Amino acid sequence: MAEPPLSLRRTASEDDWLGALVREYSGALNGYFLRRTGSQSDAEDLVQEVFARLAQMADASKMENPQAYVFQIAVNLLRDRARRSGARRSAMHEPFDEAVHAETGGSPEARLLAREELAQVERTLGALPRKTKIVFLLHRLDGLKYREIAEATGLSVSTVEKHMMKALSAIGRGMERM
Repeated sequence: MAEPPLSLRRTASEDDWLGALVREYSGALNGYFLRRTGSQSDAEDLVQEVFARLAQMADASKMENPQAYVFQIAVNLLRDRARRSGARRSAMHEPFDEAVHAETGGSPEARLLAREELAQVERTLGALPRKTKIVFLLHRLDGLKYREIAEATGLSVSTVEKHMMKALSAIGRGMERM
C-alpha cells in the first residue's frame, strides 16, 4: 500500500488529523464540486459538509486511505443532493397522457424495454466487485477522468483502466443475455 502524503502521516498525538485533511484536500474537493455544480457557493458548502461528516466520525483519524474516503464522502454527497433534487421535482410530475406525450415520450413498449435494459445494467453493476463498481460510477456518472479517479482512489491509472474494461465487458455480457 502506498505511503500517505507527508502532511497526513500520523503523528504521535494525532491531534490535528482533520486540519491536515482540510489542508490536503480542500482545493481538490472545491474543484471537484465546482465542476459538478457550477456554483462556487454550493461547492464551498459541499466541501464544508465533507469535513463536517469526517469530524463526526469515531476513529476517523485512523483511516488507512484518507484520500479515497474523503472522495467517497464527496461522491455520496452529490448523490444525496441529486436524490433530494429529484424528489422535489417529482412533485411537479405530470402523468402520462398518450395524446399529449406519444410523440416525445416514445411508445410504452420502447419505455418498457428501456426500463428492462436499465434493470439489467443495475443487476450487472450490483454483481461487480466494489472497486470496479466505484471506478465505473466515478467515470460514467460523476464524469471523472481516469487520472482523477486514480488520484481519488489511490489506484494507478492502468488499474483504473482495467476496472473500467472489466465493468464494460460485464455490462456487455449482461446485455447480450437479454
